[in-house]
Amino acid sequence: MVTCNAQRRVVLGALVLFLSACGTGNQKRVQLDKQYHLTPIRITKVSHQQGSQELLLQSMSLIGSPYRYGGSSRDNGFDCSGMVQYVYQQALQVNLPRTARDIAAVSTPIRMRDLQVGDLVFFNTSGQIYSHIGLYIGNGEFIHAPSSNGVIRTARLDQPYFSQRFTGARTLFAR
Repeated sequence: MVTCNAQRRVVLGALVLFLSACGTGNQKRVQLDKQYHLTPIRITKVSHQQGSQELLLQSMSLIGSPYRYGGSSRDNGFDCSGMVQYVYQQALQVNLPRTARDIAAVSTPIRMRDLQVGDLVFFNTSGQIYSHIGLYIGNGEFIHAPSSNGVIRTARLDQPYFSQRFTGARTLFAR
């Protein structure tokens, strides 16, 4: 004869296994679906040279704008991916995904030595390969929305903080 406590343990154990299996499988599937069902973006309607000038002008106009986590507008401030998303929309009418990881997924990897103005630079600042993004503006510099000091500003790729966390360069322009 099975005791009430033994029945509870069996039911509770089965429930824990069921819930943990469902949760883990669904989370992985959602992450993979989100990452792998994004359509690559290739800018072809404007040359890289023309597009990069528009991107540079638009991004430089944001210097000093406030940082705000989740922000993507002049009124509310910007986080790093919100700034890049905003600049590409305003300068080239290109709609980008919202996160640095998803922007990386729709862009094409390039070698660091092939960086041109308007290309994207990515960093691991929080344990994820694409946790921070900036817009390359030439001469080893990029513009970004860092959480520290609270405003959009430029930085150098060879600064120790960024050079140690650099995870890749990518482009949205067809080459």
